[in-house]
Amino acid sequence: MGLVTGAIGSIVSKLAELLASEYKLQAGVARIESLARELESAHAFLQEIDKVPPDQLNEQVKLWASEVRESSYDMEDVLNTFLVHAKDDPKPVDKSKNKNKLKRLKEKIGVLFSKTMARHDIANAIEEVNRKIKEIAERRQRYKLDDHVASPATPSTGIDPRIALVHGTSASMLVGIDEPREAVLKMLSHDDTKTRVVSVLGFGGLGKTTLAKATYDQLKQNYECGAFVSVGRNPDLVKVFKDILYDLDKDKFRDIHSTQKGADLLIRQLLDLLRDKRYLIVIDDVWETQSKKRITEALTQNNKGSRVIITTRNSDVATGEVYKLQPLSDDNSTELFYARIFGGEDKCPDTQRQKVSEVADKIMKKCGGVPLAIITMASLLVGKSMQEWFEVCNSIGFRDKDKEQVDDTLWIVSLSYYDLPSHLKTCLLYLSVFPEDSLIKKDVLIWMWVAEGFVEEKPGIGLYEIGEGYFNNLVNRSLIQPVEDEETRIVNGCRIHDMILDLIRSLSREAKFAMQFDNREDILSGSNNARRLALHNRVEDNPLDNHTDTARARSFFAFMCRFGPGVQLGSFKLLRVLYLEDCPRIRFCEHIGDLLHLRYIGSYRLYKLKLPEEAGAFKFLRVLY
Repeated sequence: MGLVTGAIGSIVSKLAELLASEYKLQAGVARIESLARELESAHAFLQEIDKVPPDQLNEQVKLWASEVRESSYDMEDVLNTFLVHAKDDPKPVDKSKNKNKLKRLKEKIGVLFSKTMARHDIANAIEEVNRKIKEIAERRQRYKLDDHVASPATPSTGIDPRIALVHGTSASMLVGIDEPREAVLKMLSHDDTKTRVVSVLGFGGLGKTTLAKATYDQLKQNYECGAFVSVGRNPDLVKVFKDILYDLDKDKFRDIHSTQKGADLLIRQLLDLLRDKRYLIVIDDVWETQSKKRITEALTQNNKGSRVIITTRNSDVATGEVYKLQPLSDDNSTELFYARIFGGEDKCPDTQRQKVSEVADKIMKKCGGVPLAIITMASLLVGKSMQEWFEVCNSIGFRDKDKEQVDDTLWIVSLSYYDLPSHLKTCLLYLSVFPEDSLIKKDVLIWMWVAEGFVEEKPGIGLYEIGEGYFNNLVNRSLIQPVEDEETRIVNGCRIHDMILDLIRSLSREAKFAMQFDNREDILSGSNNARRLALHNRVEDNPLDNHTDTARARSFFAFMCRFGPGVQLGSFKLLRVLYLEDCPRIRFCEHIGDLLHLRYIGSYRLYKLKLPEEAGAFKFLRVLY
């Protein structure tokens, strides 16, 4: 189940289940098959939409996709509810001789009536689903939406803000660069003739490009020729090879970009040029292994002591010796902040030092040692009053201020998100429900994904193992930070960087995927019509009463809340995941036995969570944690 495609894939499989079942539906087999075909067409179109960056999508396409997604959830809810009740075993008819024949006849009639009503209800439901999907299909044709989906390979016309950091930042701004640069230089300095590859690994905005450029600038005079070329998210390898040739010899290849040569001819030309030369080449911002392999094969075929530096945010791409770039230390973070605003800490006016220090501490925590984030936030404050500084600091995720610098930082982080396949986008967005800086246990998270239906089944592989692959993929892409067990050194959890958390929370709210409320935010009626609801640090006895549309919720989380002795869950009719953490007053969840769709119940650091006797009625419960 992907974010963009909603629950369409699930609906198609459920319709197939209905066709294979014993229910002879009044809607008719042909009608169900027609509906399934229409849904499959919509599903395929949505998958194409998912490949296109949002800024390249027509607004009508976005609205249509959003409508399909929300409608698909409603459709699945209807089908799920029917299938849950359809699987209920009817009460067996007592055929004992001692029983009155009239009573036995009444029981038989009751069973037949129940089946007839079930068929009638699902027939009506499918008729409603059919009507909705026809309206959606007609709107797609009416607005010719298929013609408005741009090619995902179309490069963005905007300027990557990282370019300014690479070419516009003075040497004095490279705070904290000395130690990592020395480490990379040491990896490159082996006295051998073999072409050596060093990879710089780290998540977006951490300064990989800046480090590679600083290293390149220091070493390039020691080589016969050199090049510094960016690859990017959607690489055009023909252009990449042309850029390398041009950087290596600008006179000889001044017209290279106007040629029509393909990649193979350019690689041959590159091999001929480099065969007898000692070179230093930086291949910056490589996203996937296929491009990396093609490029490095063209650059590692001589024995002149040449060197290649690769920067990437994907550990699968990293090759050769790998330097994992770490966030700046607290001291270096503070130094960079003051350097950007005042030109150095010693130039901060004494009258402002205490207030500046207070703001700086908050910003340092939010930026987490990410140089790009620190420079961005500091740039936002330059020329502003101290009152405005505090307003920026107190704004949630620094997103309340419409400033280009902040947009640049989030844009860089968002590149990693938009590069994900649909199912991983959904899995990443699910982390938006957890509190900032929290340790998220790997097994807890994976089983939640399974319970929600995000993990796609594959023959011969367990759902947990598939989910673990999703988890590892997010780690490899530097979107979540792995946490190891101190004794076993095995990764058993993760944390999520504040910048990424801000991004996915914003995306979750926009898509009505999940909503989070803490003690600073009021829960307003109609504001939380998302499918997942998370409460952080709430203290009301009944925080949900008369405020929330809980009937649509699929997951409910409570972290560090102090509700009254009972939590009313009866309205969460479609709930699949229930998770309570550090909620000491919660002891008994009333009506939890009525939640027939529950697949995961988790509690952590509770005084005692008592489940009612009817909890045995859970037919789909996978995990009781």
